[in-house]
Amino acid sequence: MTHESGTAARLLVLADEQGNIIAASAVPEPGAASTDAPTSTGVRASEGRVLHEVSLPEGRLRAVAGESLGDYYVAVEGGEPRLVKRSSGNAGA
Repeated sequence: MTHESGTAARLLVLADEQGNIIAASAVPEPGAASTDAPTSTGVRASEGRVLHEVSLPEGRLRAVAGESLGDYYVAVEGGEPRLVKRSSGNAGA
């Protein structure tokens, strides 16, 4: 996934009701040059799980990609979901 400097990347994140991340998938940009870009992620919400679309600056996306999903959780504030890095004493909570 390539983005111009300073643009946001989007992730589709499946989380439980407490915000623990179960799965995540990059959302392809509209008009992506790649012909093999998926048209759907195959990720579906079910009872007790919520699907969120989260925007991240490109640099942050690279940092998140190098870490475990368990290092983050989804917080929804003011109707906007965002990824939050867990403190070292809060991993997997």
